[in-house]
Amino acid sequence: MPDINIYAVAGKPIMHSRSPIMFNAAFRALSVGAVYTRFAATDVREIAECMREIGIAGMNITSPFKEEIIHHLDWVEEKAGLIGAINTVVNRNGQLHGFNTDWIGVKNTFVRNGIPLSGKKSIVIGAGGAARAAAFALITEGSDVVVCNRTPDKAEKIAHDMGCRASSLASIDEEMKDADILVCCLPEVSSQMVAPSLLREKLVVVDANYGAETMLLRDARTKGCTIIDGREWLLFQGGAAFTHFTGIKPPLYLMKELLYRHVEIGKKNLALIGFMTSGKTTLAQVLGQRLGCSVIDIDSDIEHAVGCTVSELFATRGEHVFRDFEKKSISKIRKLSDTVIACGGGAILDEVNRTVLKRNCHVIWLWADLKSIMARAENEDGRPLLRGSNGESIDAMLKSRLPLYALTSDMIIRTDNRAATEVAERIGYENHFTFSH
Repeated sequence: MPDINIYAVAGKPIMHSRSPIMFNAAFRALSVGAVYTRFAATDVREIAECMREIGIAGMNITSPFKEEIIHHLDWVEEKAGLIGAINTVVNRNGQLHGFNTDWIGVKNTFVRNGIPLSGKKSIVIGAGGAARAAAFALITEGSDVVVCNRTPDKAEKIAHDMGCRASSLASIDEEMKDADILVCCLPEVSSQMVAPSLLREKLVVVDANYGAETMLLRDARTKGCTIIDGREWLLFQGGAAFTHFTGIKPPLYLMKELLYRHVEIGKKNLALIGFMTSGKTTLAQVLGQRLGCSVIDIDSDIEHAVGCTVSELFATRGEHVFRDFEKKSISKIRKLSDTVIACGGGAILDEVNRTVLKRNCHVIWLWADLKSIMARAENEDGRPLLRGSNGESIDAMLKSRLPLYALTSDMIIRTDNRAATEVAERIGYENHFTFSH
């Protein structure tokens, strides 16, 4: 297959991200050889390491890693350094370059909607990377900015760095009296951050949370405020990131259409893909117990059907026969629900298999580096494609499959040097894998 660059968005949690929807649509429209998925990071260190190990060409960074990631990069653009947060990383031959396109997203969210910023008083709620970018954008456009946060010290730090004012959330009532713009950059919260009595018709409100209507937005709508959808911010920062990734002007009209129109099709199963010895079989059993689901191991299903081991099937009838049985076994997934499926390392080689998995399952790509694969392979029998192979040939096989794993996956998670229970716990943190029962 032609070369395909892999891109992703990293965060914790991350399955809620709609970035893959708009990026993949843009890649298809412009015939760019690329695919965009998600990376379930545990810390910033593994984001940087896996970008280099997998060869991920570019990564968008979301909460809670935007500030920490800056210390793991080889180069940072000036504006991103001033903001103190990174949301876009480009891998240039193993050198990681950091940018901030969040501030562009904030600026264009207002400018493209005809909202003037110069001379206006803007309140930014929050003190993370998104809040820093929002404050920078508003100040750059001539707005009088006040940063409010539960922890006043964090708001004071942004105010000091940006040259604006700070206040605690406890004092927001006074600040809101003459505010023109309110930008909320907090993770979704169920509590009421701003009393409805402080909201008025002329106030412009943007909430960075775009997955569901927050209490702030419900109150703002009731009060007749001008509301700008948080997906606008996602769109415009994504468009700027797209150019950093590809050097091409993004098809914003198409990205917006998909972002607003797309409805996630309910997927009834959870499938694990990844190279041999990446931990799929063991993790499937752990997840099955935690989710209360049935578990199917595709290799075991084939062995039951043919009455011999996978190794014996390879030896006596060849890989092509095994692949035929594998395809038949995977085709059964169409009729399954509430099932965790462990797929063989080469299941993604077949396009029909990839389509079946994508349509019927949340697909998680388990990543283990070459060193871990080799170490595990030494202690395991029954791996016909690894038998007699050296590190160089295994590395070549792994690299040839990377784009196919990315094309099939909804999310990547690292498994080397981790127990299955730890990986299962990280997957469970996503709170996205619930089935019909």
